[in-house]
Amino acid sequence: MTKEETFPLHRCIFRNDVEGLNKILKDEEASKLINTKDNHGNTPLHLALMLDRRNCVLSLLRNSDCDCVTRNNYGWNPLEEATMLGDMDLIEKLTMLKFRDYRKFFGKKGGIIDKWNESLPNFHFKAHLKFKSKIPLLDKIGIKDSENFYKRGNDFRFDIGFSGVDLRGIPRMIKGSMSFIINFKENGSVRLLLLDNKAKRYTELYPELPQGMMESYLKTKMDVKTLFKFYGDFSKFRVKKKSAKGFGFNNKKRVIKINGNKKYNTDIFKFKDLGVITRKRDNEEVIGDYKSHIKTTVRDLDKSRMTGLDGSSLNKEINQTLFAGSEKQIRGYIMEDIIKQEKELSGTDSDSDSDDSDIEDDAKSESTNESHTNKLIEADNEFKKFIDENIYNITSVNNEVTDKIIQMIINGKDSNGNPIEKSDILYVNQIVPSFYSAYLKENHLPADQQKKLEEIIKNIVQNGEDYSNIEKSTKDNKILNNIKNSNNVTSLVHNFAGTYYNNSKKSSSSKSVIYEETKKEAISEEEYFDPKNTESLHMGRVMEISEERRHAKNVFKVWLTKENAFPLNTYQFMPIIEIFCLILYDQVNIKPEDNNYDRGIYYNVANHILQEIGATKRFPLKFEIPIFAGTVFQYKFAEIDTDEKGIPESLFKVPSDYLYDETVSFKFIK
Repeated sequence: MTKEETFPLHRCIFRNDVEGLNKILKDEEASKLINTKDNHGNTPLHLALMLDRRNCVLSLLRNSDCDCVTRNNYGWNPLEEATMLGDMDLIEKLTMLKFRDYRKFFGKKGGIIDKWNESLPNFHFKAHLKFKSKIPLLDKIGIKDSENFYKRGNDFRFDIGFSGVDLRGIPRMIKGSMSFIINFKENGSVRLLLLDNKAKRYTELYPELPQGMMESYLKTKMDVKTLFKFYGDFSKFRVKKKSAKGFGFNNKKRVIKINGNKKYNTDIFKFKDLGVITRKRDNEEVIGDYKSHIKTTVRDLDKSRMTGLDGSSLNKEINQTLFAGSEKQIRGYIMEDIIKQEKELSGTDSDSDSDDSDIEDDAKSESTNESHTNKLIEADNEFKKFIDENIYNITSVNNEVTDKIIQMIINGKDSNGNPIEKSDILYVNQIVPSFYSAYLKENHLPADQQKKLEEIIKNIVQNGEDYSNIEKSTKDNKILNNIKNSNNVTSLVHNFAGTYYNNSKKSSSSKSVIYEETKKEAISEEEYFDPKNTESLHMGRVMEISEERRHAKNVFKVWLTKENAFPLNTYQFMPIIEIFCLILYDQVNIKPEDNNYDRGIYYNVANHILQEIGATKRFPLKFEIPIFAGTVFQYKFAEIDTDEKGIPESLFKVPSDYLYDETVSFKFIK
């Protein structure tokens, strides 16, 4: 092979030869090289973005096979490289093409979903989610939900019981009913929908993302100066089965009820000693056609994050998948027998469902937030249904609908003359927690009506409690400020990542990046493509990269059924975890023959955990993750069903009385 035949696409980009690049891309055989990595771990798209060759990038993106997901050796994907360039047009294109790559991977025949259908074609689960905290301020946010997940062949639906966050005053979850529906078609196409079941409206998220939602997303990418990445150090990671203590009294805490009153004895497993590495990339500038000058204290930037279970870097190729194992292990039981065994299984005599948690149960909680501790109020009359129908109006205090609702409450009657009950007033607060306080601050009302409304809110909504001091205390709370300063989910994640990094920095003894003059080290085409030059190489930027490490002693706790006591096993639900990790680690376009560090760690750790917990014989009924001192995230299954009859096809379609509305979204109300 001649010099000109090696990495022809990369060479055109290196020279900024757009015409030559387009000519090669028209050749069917040559265009197959579009995702080939060069000796430095960069695809043509990576190189074009790093060198800010915009026209080359556009030429590559016109090819439907261009990989817009995979990371380079330094761990950055194309969208992240474009974000640091600040090119909004490229960010928008790469975002949609990234979803295209997800669709192609998950929708292909013989792929992960088809394999999942072989072991578990249909199922539904209902689960309870909650953040339990001993910190009153955090407890008042009211993060508590019941969720439903449905799968019927290639159709999926996920229901949640909240529709946003009210950021006026103390941040609180907005109660609602939202559904995500994904339909994978036989021809490989995918449709993703978002439904607001209270407002009876829906919008399409894919293949056509609403322009307003895209604009909101792009705002979070404007003038971005910092990127964060998280990696795990598994060198000391271990799975420990918790032993039963005492004379059986603590065993009550290991009995979990599911599907009504069916009780199952469980074993508790703890995942311990995980190192969390936060990598920060910032203070970046474009310097042209030079080697990137990376100012850092991190050794071996391309490999430092790759620490495996044995304490060494993982560099061996791992071709197995989480579906490895016998058909019997994966399938567990013949599907026709699952429902039958569910009916035959009986639990223990214990009537306790205690959670073995260090955080007290809600029943014992000292929280005074009634909307958090009480049961949800249902829309059982015309007034509440009017609230549901106008949910998109009442998020603002400056409109006629809001004024109308306030007058009904003050007068004690709705528009039809029906009395306004206490539950009606609380229902509005349940839907939009800061509705009343935000309205009162505007002083729209005459003095006598303002005073009357204040009395109603104080006695019914606040239950006589003065919230003013609590709201003042939120100003210096970093966790709450992260929420309040967010405009959407993307900015919320970025804000929390920044706070986590800064907290890690305060608690560590790591060195800061020392200031040094920017170096512009030129590299010729011959030097770049020299076969002997195989070092990981970034181009065209000056940047700072730093890392902070934190040790999490208690990572995760899971309650698993006794061996062979439940008609399903963990393996049958592993595709959920695998799909999540493939997206999280940008793995959807990685081929089995590719030597990839991130995938190696993922498979190594996942298979280690599955072996340690006996995944072919057990099923998890509850999870608990400590977030920080005094606060845990808990997820507990309440119902699990695999009968197709209980999962009708209508669940995966938009009801005929729903209206299309591009403004449907997860709301952040300020």
